[in-house]
Amino acid sequence: MTNEHTAGAPAPQTARARRFADRLADLGLTEAQAATRAGMSIAYLRRVLELDSDFDPPALLRLAAVLGLDYQELVSGRPAERLHGASAAPRSDHLPMIGPPVLGELGTADCWDRLGASGLGRLARTGPDGPVVRPVSYLVHDRTVLYRTNPDGVLAPAAGGEAAFEVDHADPDLRQGWSVLMVGPLAYVTEPALLAELPQPPAHGRWVRLTPATVTGRTISTASAT
Repeated sequence: MTNEHTAGAPAPQTARARRFADRLADLGLTEAQAATRAGMSIAYLRRVLELDSDFDPPALLRLAAVLGLDYQELVSGRPAERLHGASAAPRSDHLPMIGPPVLGELGTADCWDRLGASGLGRLARTGPDGPVVRPVSYLVHDRTVLYRTNPDGVLAPAAGGEAAFEVDHADPDLRQGWSVLMVGPLAYVTEPALLAELPQPPAHGRWVRLTPATVTGRTISTASAT
């Protein structure tokens, strides 16, 4: 029998994805609703569930908050499940004793403050073979994000396409962190004066600018146990 909450989605391949699907059914949520509340696309949500938990801890924290679960419960299962395997731990509706993480929102100015002047983030866009996510070193200039790439690379500007840029910080042990997401078009940096100030890209590399059309941010903190 097909579950209406997962219709059209590929069968979960990991224990984490199965826990996610089970919780969606418990809450009566669709995959699309969960993705929207967590601030990510469905394709990215599936990738977060399928890859190692080190891939994007803040995304997993956001998903845990949306599902009303403790971070470790989503990532590794309930204590009995972690000790004896998933089949030994029947589901129940009790809440985690330490309480699930709670999502908050960051204003636009706070989002830019979290980015600082430079750092390491992720750039995501849709390529010919589907979603592509790559780490990038970035600089902030006049409320835009600059990074370097090869003109023939997957992160090079393309006509009619937007990209998503994310910077985050998470402490899963403390169950707190933050995430900033910016979405907008890409274009090569062409101003001679600015290029003269920027570090020289590697051979054949060019500077690219993302000009955000939207800037959103979330905080994650520990809820009080009840």
